[in-house]
Amino acid sequence: MQGVLDSVIIVGYRGGEKLLGECLEVFHKRLEEDGENLILNNYVLKDGTYLIVDEDGKIVSLSDIKMNKKSGEINSNVPHYNELCYFDYHSDLISMNKPQDPAKIIHSNNYLSFWVKKDSISGGKLKPEIIEKYYEILEHPEKKYEKTKAKEIYQNLEETIGTVDTATLQRNKKWILEHIFSLEESEIDMSGKDYLKIFFKADKQEYEREGNRYFIPNIYNSNNYNVEVQGEIYGLPDNNQGMNAKKPFLSVKTRKMVAPYLLNREDVMLQKQFFDYLMGFASKGQNNIYVDLNAKKFIPCKNGEYPTEAVSGFFLRIQKGKEVEILNQDVVPFFDNHLKKTFTYKNWLNVMSEKDAEYEEEQEYETYQELERIIDDIFFSKMLISYYFGKEEDIKITDETLKRCLISSRNQLFSWLHYGNDIGIKTLLNKLSMELIKGSLLKGYSLKAAKQMNMRLSLIEYFSEGGESMADISVGIRETIKERLNAKDYKGLENDREFYFVVGQMVRYLDYKRKAAKKTQSMINPFLNAKTGQVLKEQILRYYKKYNYDIASGDKKVSRLYAMIQGYEPEEAVMQDMVSLGFTMDNLLLERTVKGEKENE
Repeated sequence: MQGVLDSVIIVGYRGGEKLLGECLEVFHKRLEEDGENLILNNYVLKDGTYLIVDEDGKIVSLSDIKMNKKSGEINSNVPHYNELCYFDYHSDLISMNKPQDPAKIIHSNNYLSFWVKKDSISGGKLKPEIIEKYYEILEHPEKKYEKTKAKEIYQNLEETIGTVDTATLQRNKKWILEHIFSLEESEIDMSGKDYLKIFFKADKQEYEREGNRYFIPNIYNSNNYNVEVQGEIYGLPDNNQGMNAKKPFLSVKTRKMVAPYLLNREDVMLQKQFFDYLMGFASKGQNNIYVDLNAKKFIPCKNGEYPTEAVSGFFLRIQKGKEVEILNQDVVPFFDNHLKKTFTYKNWLNVMSEKDAEYEEEQEYETYQELERIIDDIFFSKMLISYYFGKEEDIKITDETLKRCLISSRNQLFSWLHYGNDIGIKTLLNKLSMELIKGSLLKGYSLKAAKQMNMRLSLIEYFSEGGESMADISVGIRETIKERLNAKDYKGLENDREFYFVVGQMVRYLDYKRKAAKKTQSMINPFLNAKTGQVLKEQILRYYKKYNYDIASGDKKVSRLYAMIQGYEPEEAVMQDMVSLGFTMDNLLLERTVKGEKENE
C-alpha cells in the first residue's frame, strides 16, 4: 500500500490535516498488525434488541444490549456478541445524510441486515411501502448512482465484487414483511426508543462484500469534488468535513481545487476505519486520546484519567455526535504523568473542616493527575475537568466569577496538566487564584476562600526557585504581628505587606462583630475594591466607629492593631493578596474570643 501521506494530493494543509495524516500512519501500522480486530475489539453496539435469523427463517439468537452510562461498560457476555459486532460494523450507515432508505426510517445499509428504531414500528412510521422501496434500492444499486459522479465508482466496484444476490435479498425481504410488525408476539419488548436490529445468518465475507457495496460509492464527502488522476479517483473524505452549499467558508477560494485535501479510495477507506476506531473510544467516554509515535499506539483516557507511561506524539479530544468529531488536537513533545518535583499542599491557615479532612493535614502529590484533582476541587468546585472543552454557552455554572475564570484559564491549565507545558503557568495561577479567592470572599464563603488561599500559597512555594517563599513570608508576618500585639511596649508596622495583612485581620474581626442575621455579602467587598491605602484606612475608621460599641473596653490588642493601621502610611498600591490573606488566616483578635467559629461554605 502506498504511504498515507504519499497518496494525498497536497493542495495546502488547513486545520489539522497534517497531524491527522501522522495519526493515520500510526493507525495503519496497527491495522497491519492486528487486522480488522483492532476496530472490532473496540467496537460498541448501540442499545437495542439484536436478532440473528438463520436460512430457515428461525430466530437463533435474541439479545438485549445496553451500555452502563456511568461505567461505559456493555453487557458483552451475550451469545454471539463478537459475531454481532462484525455484522453490525459492516451494516452501518456512514451518516444519516447517506441512507439507503430515502425515508430515513431504516438505518442499515444492505439486505443482510434490517435496522429500525422500535418507536418507528410502534409509532407507525415504518410502513410496508417503505420496506419495499428499501429493498428495491438494494436490489438495483446501479440505478441509485446512474445520474451521479459515483456511477463510475460503482461500476468499477461491481466488476470486482459481483452483482447483488437477488435470491437472498428476496428471501430476507419476505421474512421482514411477514414478521416485522408482529415481533411483540414473540415476547420481544418493542416499547422503547432503542434499536431493533435484525441480521440474517451469512458468511462474514458476504457482510463485508455488501457493506463495501454501500461504503465505497458513498465514502467521499461529496462526489462533486472527485477528480481523476492517472486513472485513479481522488475525493474529499467525509469525516469531520461538511462541505456543501450551506458551508462555503470551508472552501479554499484561492485555488481552482476548493477542497482542502483529497484522498484516493484506499486511503479514504483507511481514514474511515480510523474514525470507526475512534468511535469505539468515544462511545465508552474515553474522549482524550494520546497518540504515542514511539510506541505506535493509541492511549484512550476518560476525563480525569492519564497515561500510565510517558507519551511523545499527539493529543486528540474526540466527541461522539452524529459521527465521532475531533474537537481539539495538539502536539505533545513529551509528557510523563509524574511531576518534575513533589507538590506539597500545606494547611498554612490552619483551616479545619469536617467535610474536607484531606485538606487539614500536609499532603504530598507526585502526579499531574493528583494535582489536577485538587486544583479542580479547591479552585473550581469540581467543574474544571468536566468543562475543559465545549462551547461556553453549554457551561452550566451560575457563579459568574468561577465561570469567567474557568473559561479564561482552561486551555492553558489543560496544556500544563496534560502535556506538561508550564510556560506562563506561574503567572496564570497567581492571577487566577486571587480572582477566585476574591470571588469567594465577596460571596461570604470564608472557609472556601481559606482553602483556596492554602492552595495558592502551596503553589507559590512549589514554583519558588529557592530562598524564602511568599508563603513562608506570609505566615511569618502573622507571627510578627502576634508578638507585637502581646508585647509590653507598642511597636508600629514596618512595611506595606504588614499593613495590608493587618487590614485584612481587622476587617475579619469587625465582620465578626456585625450583628447581621445573615451575612450573605462579606463586608470585605469595599476593602478589596479600594484603590489606595488611604481609602482603606478611612473604611476601617468608619466600620470601627460603627461597631466599637461591642468591643470590650480596654481590649489592648484591638486598640493596638487599630493604632498600627492608622499610624502607618502605605507606599504601594493595595495588595489584595495580603488583605485576603489577613482576612482568611486565623484571626489574632479572635483567638481567645471565638473557638471553632463557623463560616459559610
